[in-house]
Amino acid sequence: MSVSFGSLLIVSFWSFACKQGVRGPQRSEQTIYLDAKSDWQGTALWVKKGQKVRLECHGTWAVAPSNESRRWPDTGPEGHGRHPGEKVHRSGDLKKELPGTPFGTLLGKVSNVVFPIGDRKEIVAPSEGELFLVINDYPFYRHDNRGGLTVTIVPQ
Repeated sequence: MSVSFGSLLIVSFWSFACKQGVRGPQRSEQTIYLDAKSDWQGTALWVKKGQKVRLECHGTWAVAPSNESRRWPDTGPEGHGRHPGEKVHRSGDLKKELPGTPFGTLLGKVSNVVFPIGDRKEIVAPSEGELFLVINDYPFYRHDNRGGLTVTIVPQ
């Protein structure tokens, strides 16, 4: 029996693909807890460019420890908005995960494309890949954040 190189290549690729799993958009709802101290958290949801995803967020968080709750009150996924701290920290804006977006805003990332989610109930994936979530803050200061959001994610 003769086996051609092309046949061997196809069988090898198919074997590799089966072991790796074929990624595609999941259609089931899932809920995750996103701690304000966490770095980018994967959702295990693989989206395609242009795919819609519904989000429902519950909870509060802040970009400061509890002893600064008067200065930085708890907020939801919309972030701290026009908080006076935005002006105080304006010089460091470029160090935030997403400059120009308020501290505390819920952010999404797909294939290194970062975008604000905030309190929107639906997003459209900007590219293909896994959806990641995080609070907008200086990455080197997340350790002092407080709270978190429970996020229910429903691919459409």
